[in-house]
Amino acid sequence: MPYDDSLESTPAPTRGIKVRRMDLGFTEATPEFWFDGNPFLTSLLNSMSVSFPPGERYFIHSVRHFLPQIVDPVLRDQVRAFAGQEANHTKEHLAFNRFLDGLGYPALGMERFVERRIEIMKKRSTPAENLARTVALEHFTAILASAFVENPDVLDTMSPEATAIWAWHAIEEIEHKSVAFDVYKATVDDDALRMRTMALVTVIFTLVNVVRTAILMNASGNLLNVTAVAKGMNVLWAKPGVLRNIVPRYLSFYRSDFHPSQHDDRAAVAAAKKRYLGELD
Repeated sequence: MPYDDSLESTPAPTRGIKVRRMDLGFTEATPEFWFDGNPFLTSLLNSMSVSFPPGERYFIHSVRHFLPQIVDPVLRDQVRAFAGQEANHTKEHLAFNRFLDGLGYPALGMERFVERRIEIMKKRSTPAENLARTVALEHFTAILASAFVENPDVLDTMSPEATAIWAWHAIEEIEHKSVAFDVYKATVDDDALRMRTMALVTVIFTLVNVVRTAILMNASGNLLNVTAVAKGMNVLWAKPGVLRNIVPRYLSFYRSDFHPSQHDDRAAVAAAKKRYLGELD
C-alpha cells in the first residue's frame, strides 16, 4: 500500500493529539549501534522499526473502517488525528528502515515480509478482529512508549538522530493511546475477543521480535555477543528495568474495566515534549 501523505495535514483536535511533520534524517554520522553502542538493544528496536510502516497502515485501516459508525464528533476528530500521526510514523520509519538497508541490514526484506503477512491476515479476519488486534498492539506500543518517556536517561543513551525519532514516536503513541480502544468500545465492545486477541498477540509479538532481533544481530556479526545481550537485558529487566516496570500495565488490559487512560503518564509526556520537542503544554 502506498504511503498516504494526505493524512499528514490532518488538523489535530483539542484532546491532546497533535499531528507533527518531522522530516528526520539519518546520515553517515549516525552510528550503526545507535542505542548506547549496544548491538542487542539497537537490534531490538530495529526489529520493531521494520514492522512499523506496514503495521501502522494496518492500524489506520482497522480504525477508519469503523469511522462511519462513530457518532461522537470528538472521537471522529481523534480518529482523523490518530491516522495523521500514524501516517507520519510510517513516513519516518520508512526513512529509518532505508538507513538500516544502507548499513547492510535486511530491513526492506523484513518490512515487505510483514506487509505480505498483514495483507493475508487482514483479508482472513473480520473488521472486528482487525480492530481488536489493533487495540492490543496499540496497548503494547503505548506502554513501551511510557517506559521510554519515563526513563529519559535511557533515551539519552541513543544517538541524537535516534533519540529524536524514538522520543517523538513515543510521545505520539501516548497521545493517541485511547483512540483505537474507544472506537472498539463504541462499535464492537466484546471484552472476550479483546482479551483473547491480546493473549495471542502477546505470543506472536514476542516471538517475531526475538527472531528478528537475532537475524539483525547475526547480520552485524553480533549474534553471539553475550556481553551486549547481558548489558541490554540489565537495562530492560533489572536497572532501570524498562520492561519490568510496565508488566502491571500490560496485565491491566485483561480487566473488564480497563481503559488506557487509567495509567496517568501526563506529567512524563509533558516533560518529554519540553525536553525533546521544545513544546510547552
